Amino acid sequence: MSPTSTLQSIQTKVASSATAMSQSFLTTYFAHLGFLEFASVVISILCLVGIAYVAVHTGWLESRVDRVRDVVLKTDMPKHRAQLSWQSIQKHFFEGDENDLKIAVIEADKMLNEALRGAGVLGTQLGDRLKKIKPGQIPNIDDVWQAHKIRNQIAHEPDFVLKRDLAERALAIYEKALQNLGIFDEEIPTATNRSHQ
Repeated sequence: MSPTSTLQSIQTKVASSATAMSQSFLTTYFAHLGFLEFASVVISILCLVGIAYVAVHTGWLESRVDRVRDVVLKTDMPKHRAQLSWQSIQKHFFEGDENDLKIAVIEADKMLNEALRGAGVLGTQLGDRLKKIKPGQIPNIDDVWQAHKIRNQIAHEPDFVLKRDLAERALAIYEKALQNLGIFDEEIPTATNRSHQ
């Protein structure tokens, strides 16, 4: 047998072997195509559910919706809502008892959390968002942490006694932070200013 015929014989065997393997692979692939399609659909759905869960629970989705309302639609609703919320907080502070003071501090904490969410700071709670604040975004960040600790004491310690002066200090801290974030257009009467008038 000549070397040329040997080489052709080897090439023929390799080609037929490759053809057989590809046909075997295609046969196996098409035999399991239904399962593969089903598995890919299930994995895609799980990925979409995971993305939706993260988007909702981190506040990412809500902040984007608010941003569309504020930037694209050019609404002043966040500032209007903020001023109404702050008036309610002040009402609790000036007209209420100790429970109202606690409500005022809790609501101010919640308001700052919403403001940071609207500013695109990710997290589920205020503490998470405060850890991600950029330098200079809130100059009184250390004071905000102190006010947030007071809020946590109110929320988690049933016997915690909140004195009016401590509530006043906490509200002044929250208000300054909200002003630094540009939530209020103009200077609004603060708890400190009104109490000294």
